Amino acid sequence: MNTLLHPPFQHLQGILEPRLYLIELVGKEHESITELIAALALRGAFDLIAAGEWLPDQNRIRRALRRHTVAVKETLDHLILARPFTCFQFRDQLERANSQKHLMLVLDFLHHFYNPDLDLSLRQRVLEECCRHLGRLSHSRQIIVLVQRLTVDEYQNFFFMIASIADEILEAEIGVSSEAVQDSLF
Repeated sequence: MNTLLHPPFQHLQGILEPRLYLIELVGKEHESITELIAALALRGAFDLIAAGEWLPDQNRIRRALRRHTVAVKETLDHLILARPFTCFQFRDQLERANSQKHLMLVLDFLHHFYNPDLDLSLRQRVLEECCRHLGRLSHSRQIIVLVQRLTVDEYQNFFFMIASIADEILEAEIGVSSEAVQDSLF
């Protein structure tokens, strides 16, 4: 089924084999991510791990799905949502995840590892464990990991950890073109 992925996620159109795609986001265009979620739901069942604070509400996903199908409710059932609230819950979810054949999408992968209430060495150890679990899972399923580029001190080190296990790393500049068009109108 053609899922009609739009930039910045066009590259993911033909993913069929198990591998880990790491996408570094430059900008916070939630609409593009909502479209990605809808497109993946149209393809079939997939795991969605919302590691960050943001998750598109169901109404936005429904609107995105209506542009492609009338079977909105059935298509929404393809989405298997998990919401860890700490890096430890995130690690536990990845550890328990089985090697199912359907895709996994992880939103804002590094979010919980920026918690200053936890010692940096502990956060790094848990992040290494999460990366190990993702590496294991990527041998049997497609995994798409979205990481928001930040200017905090830990970012480069954390990004390197997940990048070291990725099969493919993409940079997605999202939200830039729509803002530029709007600015020129005024």
